[in-house]
Amino acid sequence: MFDVRLALALGVVLVGGIVLGFAGFGTGLIFVALLSLIYNPREAVSLLVIMGTLGAAMLFPPATRHAIWREALPVAGTAILVLPLGSYVLLTLDQHTMQRTIGVVVLVLSFLAFRGVTYPGPRGFGVHILAGLISGIVAGATALGRMLVALYFISAKHPPVVQRANIIVVGSTISLCNLIVLTLTGVITIELAARGAVLFLPFAATIWLGTRFFRATTAEWFRRIVSGLIMVIAVATIIF
Repeated sequence: MFDVRLALALGVVLVGGIVLGFAGFGTGLIFVALLSLIYNPREAVSLLVIMGTLGAAMLFPPATRHAIWREALPVAGTAILVLPLGSYVLLTLDQHTMQRTIGVVVLVLSFLAFRGVTYPGPRGFGVHILAGLISGIVAGATALGRMLVALYFISAKHPPVVQRANIIVVGSTISLCNLIVLTLTGVITIELAARGAVLFLPFAATIWLGTRFFRATTAEWFRRIVSGLIMVIAVATIIF
């Protein structure tokens, strides 16, 4: 029997994969906002985590060659420690409230990205810890911690390839931890995992396509278009 929801989710996945391969982030904003309109928020977050973790496995190995580990490790380590706090919010809030919470978070993050807001302050060990603290809690509740990681690392005075590598390394680590937590708490079921596996193959193909785009062009115009689209999606999530 034809599954309309799965077909709609496939369309979301195709767009999200291109964005992830191109920028190393942003796919979560598209996924969780639109998938929470197709499925309930917990299923949407879980599908994002499943595919985000599998997709990260494709991007992680080459990223390790360019990442600056003294910056990435403190952020990732702290995020892992506090992520279960965010997961508790996901598990305890009612679905209606959670959907609107996700919409608000997506709207705020996409607006920040659209405006080009970054972190211009000092970047010592304590600041890395704070970035990990905030990202981990948001990741546990909404699976959108990667976006905060991106806003933090993209402002560093490093070449784009290094910025992208730091984002991928930390985001991949957070995704894997989130996958473990959601599986242990029973949110990710066998049925949901199978659904994620079905969606992953087209997702992987479009990640590859997005990576080709990254190598061929600059990201500024694309970032603004994607951010604007995500803001519209976020408003729809809050309203509906």
